Amino acid sequence: MAPLRERSDDPVLPDPPRGPLHVARARASFPWKELALFWEGEDVLRFKKTIFSALENDPLFAHPRGSRLSVEKYQELNFLRCKRLFEYDFLPAGDVLGSLPKVLALIECLGMYDWSLAAKFCLHVLTFGSAIYSSGSERHFKYLPKIFSMEIFGCFALTEVSHGSNTKGIRTTAHYDPTTQEFIIHSPDFEAAKFWVGNMGKTATHAVVFAQLYTPGGRCHGLHPFLVQIRDPKTLLPMPGVMVGDIGKKLGQNGLDNGFAMFHKVRIPRQDLLNRSGDVTPEGTYVTHVKDVGQRFSESLGSLSAGRVTIVGMSVVNLKLAVSIALRFSATRRQFGPTDEEEVPVLEYPMQQWRLLPYLAAAYALDHFSKSLFLDLGKLQQGLLGKDRSVRQAELGREIHALSSAGKPLVSWTAQRGIQECREACGGHGYLSMNRLGDLRDDNDPNCTYEGDNNVLLQQTSNYLLGLLARRDQGGARIESPLKTVDFLDAYPDILGRRFEGSSPEDLLDSSVPLAAYEWLVCYLLRESYQRLNQEKRSGKSDFEARNNCQLYKNLWTAVLQGNKVLERASWWSEFAVNKPVIGSLKSKL
Repeated sequence: MAPLRERSDDPVLPDPPRGPLHVARARASFPWKELALFWEGEDVLRFKKTIFSALENDPLFAHPRGSRLSVEKYQELNFLRCKRLFEYDFLPAGDVLGSLPKVLALIECLGMYDWSLAAKFCLHVLTFGSAIYSSGSERHFKYLPKIFSMEIFGCFALTEVSHGSNTKGIRTTAHYDPTTQEFIIHSPDFEAAKFWVGNMGKTATHAVVFAQLYTPGGRCHGLHPFLVQIRDPKTLLPMPGVMVGDIGKKLGQNGLDNGFAMFHKVRIPRQDLLNRSGDVTPEGTYVTHVKDVGQRFSESLGSLSAGRVTIVGMSVVNLKLAVSIALRFSATRRQFGPTDEEEVPVLEYPMQQWRLLPYLAAAYALDHFSKSLFLDLGKLQQGLLGKDRSVRQAELGREIHALSSAGKPLVSWTAQRGIQECREACGGHGYLSMNRLGDLRDDNDPNCTYEGDNNVLLQQTSNYLLGLLARRDQGGARIESPLKTVDFLDAYPDILGRRFEGSSPEDLLDSSVPLAAYEWLVCYLLRESYQRLNQEKRSGKSDFEARNNCQLYKNLWTAVLQGNKVLERASWWSEFAVNKPVIGSLKSKL
């Protein structure tokens, strides 16, 4: 590893000031600067320092003292801060896909400052902008400079009042009129109103709206994304036929204006259909290169994987913040001791270590998982832009969909539990608002819900895995994937025949043991679930009924599978995060 190159006038990692934490830091058994360099890389460290320095020295980003801002003032200030970020030009338009590590670093820095700001920025650039970039074509790229100049401000409108996870049930319609070459966007009733849309409440001028596409003759071609102007960029007044507003105060992230919208026969140009998966000719003929309806539906919703992968990263940041706060407090808070005159930092107690260190280890493992998944997503999107129609590209899309659908629950739930444990580990002081643990808990909570409820998302991954097993058993096809995350399942009969042969505590602590145990457990649960599903079908149940009756069982083992994925990418996590009683329990079962 190359040594850290620092200039005395501009150290990328300056020594922290001496204070209560100095004693604990001096006892470290490793050089923390070298660890930071290995983990982040010097370019990313300097980039983060640039961001934090800019925010620290700009009065606009000073946190208000005293009482909290009203929701209205908070949202107004948040928009001004978002605008200032573009003035700093941390990520020029051409660097968004070209420098994914810096994109992740920017999200992390903004999230550490305020998730309302990070969410507002990410929804505009990464969600709205990425949807146009990946779901549209060359005719839509004219909007990208306007996004980075904030000439337009965007949101992503999928969820409706009555439909969220069931995207096929979305009821907003887009009927094509060949006489004017326009689509007519319409909300049939209030239940079809777009709802919970970030940025839509007060500031968005344009929305990527998902609607059922109809061509002349009344034929429906399924859900497609459309670019729809909802407000005048100069006045922010609603466009004709658009009813739009804010949904009100939330449990957290109140600097973000979540909104609703209804459309009454709003006409948009034919060209504003984001047409990567399907298009309509001027005469009204639907054309697509994707003949399979299911695959076309998946392509239309491909941008959801990007949102879920981003949420994985957001949850990791929350966990890292909470763990940092709790560990620093524990290293300085003293309680009890061998004598009345000498008290011991609570971090020295095994109970406090038992509570916090597994989450410290999880933060590192999940951070690595998050970053690698983000880079994998970038490769997928580059293939889409390059019009890669290969089988491998399609398999990569399905694999990333499965990983993001289980990764979001795994990481957001781990952060949720970790933040609560950190709050309790800080005792009464952890309940003080200034410590941010309450804000972290509230701001992390929606990560368990939006872009797909966690429990429902796990079913997406379980269906993917059951499909792989069915293909293997019925047609002899191997279980393999581009990222090799499921390749071990191809040997599941052999894995189920394995037995643990360790005979000492050292054998248990080898990092290969928990990984092998996870592989065995996943194969066992997958086989059991597959057999249950087939049994339901043989008893006369429909495919829907059979899957529904097995979902609870499948959700349990899908969560376990994601644990295997994380362990595979950072097997040393087991030394901290997998405790001995669990290993002992698995040993007795094996």
